[in-house]
Amino acid sequence: MRRQLKSAAFAAVTAAATLIALPATAQDAPRVAAALPGIVTDKAFNENIYDGLVAIEDKYGSDIAYTENVSQATQVEVMSDYARRGYDIVIGAGGEYTDAAERVAENFPETTVVVPNGAPTPGVTTINYNNPEFGYLLGVVAGGMSKTGVIAALSAQKFAAFDNVVDGYRRGFQSVQPDGEVLVAYTNDWADVALAKEAAYNLISKDADVLMPYLDGAWVGVVQAAQERGAHTVGILHESESNLVSARLDFARALMMAADLYAEGKLEPKDYVIHLTQDEQLGDFNAIVPEEVQAMARDAIQKIKSGELTFD
Repeated sequence: MRRQLKSAAFAAVTAAATLIALPATAQDAPRVAAALPGIVTDKAFNENIYDGLVAIEDKYGSDIAYTENVSQATQVEVMSDYARRGYDIVIGAGGEYTDAAERVAENFPETTVVVPNGAPTPGVTTINYNNPEFGYLLGVVAGGMSKTGVIAALSAQKFAAFDNVVDGYRRGFQSVQPDGEVLVAYTNDWADVALAKEAAYNLISKDADVLMPYLDGAWVGVVQAAQERGAHTVGILHESESNLVSARLDFARALMMAADLYAEGKLEPKDYVIHLTQDEQLGDFNAIVPEEVQAMARDAIQKIKSGELTFD
């Protein structure tokens, strides 16, 4: 039975967070905990991570726990608390946890520290989709759909995974529209819908007519702005009926891969990269995307799989 726990020792550093713990049902199952930047009902990255925790619990009978809405200032303390309490795998959910993860790994060498979507970091297990590949596919679709020759990408902050997605996004877009421009904006908040909406309005005012939100719950604001102003969106960590198409980055599956490797004694502190050849690529196309644009994306997928199109 799942229950919500309160921790007095934790209250000072997680006043805005919720700590959830689940009892172990298998003696040798790995205990897995995650620090999340947002909430588990965001229909985006945090929910995907939560789904991975639940899948691990279901498969291994693991004791799982998570903390929502962890601020950057409390990342180290939240993750360290889990390590002190004996969790075998401590997850910092997202590239913004890179520095904190390195510190926790140094201080708790017996703990396996995992960062999905994180930059390669000494002592830390990072799991990434090949971000330029997925960005490229979305850029190709954006190139086929943009009327203004200007598209945009939004994130809460600058970090390696987003930079890599944008590099691919730009390259894909300019493979269709060589003189096209890609605008980039940062909101400094993963969950603030209103802030993301205003940032999207600003980009649309600069002629961007296809937007890629790389956000947690705040992605909703970008979609709303696009719908109101006649622009389009492509999805990278979420799916929406209004998206032209979404890239499927399934971090729940990635976490299960890590748990399986851990159970086999094979999980290492290195960067694991999931390529297009190993996983699904794109969700369903919106009905407004012409067949010729869909064909361009499928052709790009085949070129990536065959090695004709590569990303360093």
